[in-house]
Amino acid sequence: MNFLSISQNVLEYIREYLVLKLLIMVLFLMTATYLINRTVAWFFTKSNLLDEEVEQTIQGVIRSTLRYAVGTILLIFIIGQFVDLKGILAGAGIVGVIVGFAAQQMLKDILLGFVRLSDKEFRVGHFVTFNGQISGTIEEIGIRFMQIREWSGKLLTIPHGEIRTIHNYNKGRMRVIEKITVSYQEDPRRIKELLESVCVTCNEKLGQSLLRNPDGSPEESFQYVGITDLNPNLKYVGYEFCVIGLVNPDDYFETSRQVRFELMSVFYEHQVQMPASNLA
Repeated sequence: MNFLSISQNVLEYIREYLVLKLLIMVLFLMTATYLINRTVAWFFTKSNLLDEEVEQTIQGVIRSTLRYAVGTILLIFIIGQFVDLKGILAGAGIVGVIVGFAAQQMLKDILLGFVRLSDKEFRVGHFVTFNGQISGTIEEIGIRFMQIREWSGKLLTIPHGEIRTIHNYNKGRMRVIEKITVSYQEDPRRIKELLESVCVTCNEKLGQSLLRNPDGSPEESFQYVGITDLNPNLKYVGYEFCVIGLVNPDDYFETSRQVRFELMSVFYEHQVQMPASNLA
């Protein structure tokens, strides 16, 4: 039997059997995947057992797991049509070592994904900063990758193995910390009075954003802290004052912008001098 006849037999086999088997397998897996995803979505729609962000996270993990499972099953099925899988399993020790070295990064990403999901470090919808560089809102969490949407609109896909530090702005509590530097020509007692008046205004206008105790009282209302530094950087020379307030995580960014607006409005109204440039 020459090479031409072998090739012809293989092609005939593929035409007669493999394509049909593969189509049936693909249809079966796609149907099963669709039904599982629809069932999970229906369950979360009808129940109120979990928060929406937790439900979205679970659905994302299920979709990701199903994609990898379908790909693995199809790959094994196709290989099994040409190779004796029993023989491969008999040498699984050697094959396992080879595959382990080749796929160690992928396995690392998957293991870290499961660990982070079990530790509840973040959920879909949380605003996070990874490695002190990448910030955005989490849109989907898979078992190997996660996707976050930057404020600019860019969608970033990040493997779990590349995430080392996580800043979560939606977990627990957030403190608004606004620092502002003014000129040494300003009387610090005057600036203190102005900042205390800003805190009173913020507590009146932004009180709904403050984190509350069970009895309804604020855990930490907006307050003047004091002079936190002198010459805080080399570019400008002056006093650094600080205002803080403990707020709900979901309101953190909008509340911070409003506090800055109140600060600048008062400073403009009272003609407060900004720090001088350090030209040395």
